Amino acid sequence: MSQSDNDDIWALFCDEATEALEDLSRVVERFAASETLGDAWALERALRILHNIKGAARVAGSEGVEVVAHGLEEALGAYRREGAPIADVITRLRDGIGLISRFVGGDAPLEAARDFASSLEPETSSSSSSEHATSANSAPAGDTLPAAKPGAPSSVASATTVRVEASRLDDLMQFAEEFLVAQGRRHVRHAELEQCLLELSQIERAASGELRHALGEVSRRLDGLVEANRQDVQRSGHLVRDWSAAVKRARMLPLAGAVPQWRRTVAETAHALGREARLVADVGDIEVDRQILDGLRDPMLHLLRNAVDHGIEPPEVRERQGRPRMGTIRVRARAPGMMVELEVSDDGRGMDATEIGRRAVERGILSPERLARMNAAETAEIVFFAGFSTASSVSHVSGRGMGLDIVKQRLSELGGHVRIAEPTMGGGTFRMEVPATVVSTKALLVRTARTAYALPTAYVARAFRVASSEVQVVDGVAAVPDAEGEPLRLRWLSALMQEPRQTDPAKLLVIALSDGATRLGVVVDEVVGEVESVAKGLPWNIPRLPGIAGAMILGSGVLAVVLDVPRLLDVARGRNGERTETVHAAEAMKKRRILVVDDSLTSRTLERNILAAAGYDVDTANDGEAAWQALQGGAYDLVVSDVQMPRLNGVELTQRIRAHPKFKSLPVILVTSLDRPTDLAQGSAAGADEYIVKGRFDQRKLLEAVARLI
Repeated sequence: MSQSDNDDIWALFCDEATEALEDLSRVVERFAASETLGDAWALERALRILHNIKGAARVAGSEGVEVVAHGLEEALGAYRREGAPIADVITRLRDGIGLISRFVGGDAPLEAARDFASSLEPETSSSSSSEHATSANSAPAGDTLPAAKPGAPSSVASATTVRVEASRLDDLMQFAEEFLVAQGRRHVRHAELEQCLLELSQIERAASGELRHALGEVSRRLDGLVEANRQDVQRSGHLVRDWSAAVKRARMLPLAGAVPQWRRTVAETAHALGREARLVADVGDIEVDRQILDGLRDPMLHLLRNAVDHGIEPPEVRERQGRPRMGTIRVRARAPGMMVELEVSDDGRGMDATEIGRRAVERGILSPERLARMNAAETAEIVFFAGFSTASSVSHVSGRGMGLDIVKQRLSELGGHVRIAEPTMGGGTFRMEVPATVVSTKALLVRTARTAYALPTAYVARAFRVASSEVQVVDGVAAVPDAEGEPLRLRWLSALMQEPRQTDPAKLLVIALSDGATRLGVVVDEVVGEVESVAKGLPWNIPRLPGIAGAMILGSGVLAVVLDVPRLLDVARGRNGERTETVHAAEAMKKRRILVVDDSLTSRTLERNILAAAGYDVDTANDGEAAWQALQGGAYDLVVSDVQMPRLNGVELTQRIRAHPKFKSLPVILVTSLDRPTDLAQGSAAGADEYIVKGRFDQRKLLEAVARLI
């Protein structure tokens, strides 16, 4: 047999083994739920799966998998005959599933399989029996397998299952996307036909004589065509929806299939750190798109390792505290609507907001002054900042020095988000939310003066109008009462997207958004309606603003910007805590005023021109002392300052601003050629909100920084 043939057989074996292990994992969870081995169907099913894996491994030449499967098969047969504690059975099956997965992945030595099989022998009285005897004790082939009971899990290896290459499913999804866009165009064209018929009818009524008769004939014929077209559009709409739904179902995979890998990750991390930990998963029968499941892999593994590393204490510590030596990590999942919610929690030490804040200040991520203004929940969110980690040393377990920002980034790429729940309670809990499918997006279509935006409906609470006179300032934040009478913070969508503000009408149109942890009202000019279309990522060479997930083509041919709502809420809060509109609605219509401070005429003029061209009202000062005097006599929304200046340098100016009650919340951007870590830390410690290095300075970077802060 050629090497190519061997490779093909190995690939088929890996696919078959992966599916079989998913099926076996479901059987194990069934044992765990019933706390007994008395389920005859499940027991026979487990034996049959192990027997099939063993046979397939022999054909593929995987001695390790064959040894493990054979050992489990014999042991399970002995358990059936002689009885054993259910906890022992489940533990051995889970360990075996994890070890087979490692062999399939190519990262386990043969000796590990032999050691595992040896560890099973004391538990069975038939460990010396032959493979033939084991086969006899296993579930018989063919028709003798008990018929599936109602509610029993179906066999993934049944005759109705067909393996399809992922690329072919991707092709089907592309067709589904095009059908959705084409259907949108049909609706628009039909609306245009109906409008033409209406105008023709109006002309007919105004005409007389033969012309009126002729127009009437044309109108009746056109009316018949419009009605036939309406029926065609309706039928094609049903077909497109059915096709899209079928593609979605074809791409869906059970979330339970990832549980064995999660469990193995917890076990291996605990072993490496000298901890005792177990994973309890409750994911039900939830299914997600293959692309989403692939994208969830790294965030989930990162959170599970983090739970063991930073959450579960050493067993002797837990024992001294009167708690079980073995810690528990739980994964729960639910699927409300179009989103899937995943919760990862542990019963360990919990999150220490004080320690998180101290580390953040040490690393120059935020200033002590900024930390003092943050509550415990806001401080806990620092773990998602780029470069933050509480690990005292870098290791493969602690994430190689990388913080949980990678989790937030990956979930944002999937159209989801992550947050910390109840950070002050015992243990730690992370809640994630991702879309169940990627085929299409349902969104609320809104407009500002310049652009159409799509807000995914999963984050839209409601839309309402409110009089400008009802806008209040609550704790320095523009807000209006929500449906329950609580203050709802306001931001203008045009401002968040760096568009010029228009004059506000007497009544503001507000869209209430929520990601479960944060609520925000965004002011728009118009609500167009609900749409369903395909969201496309932006090309790599197009600069993207924070809060933009991609774009979708509407039936009218108009391009709508799809918003990343969780990221948009982050932008609205500001980089390190909440920063929102601090003026009444009438005052918010004024131009933002910026003070540029630099002793270099060239730099000062360049920055002034860039900001003025973007619509800001700009004043300048040639050093820190002159800037301080300007601040005493005028109201500014932001300061952009150089660092190295005579009389009063930029760091000293920032310190003076932060120390003054009137200016302590005034945003400050430092623009300088000093790029050493100590320089950046000094600027952060002084209270600067942004630090832009001139050597890497460009117009877009300055404008993005300004937009984030005012």
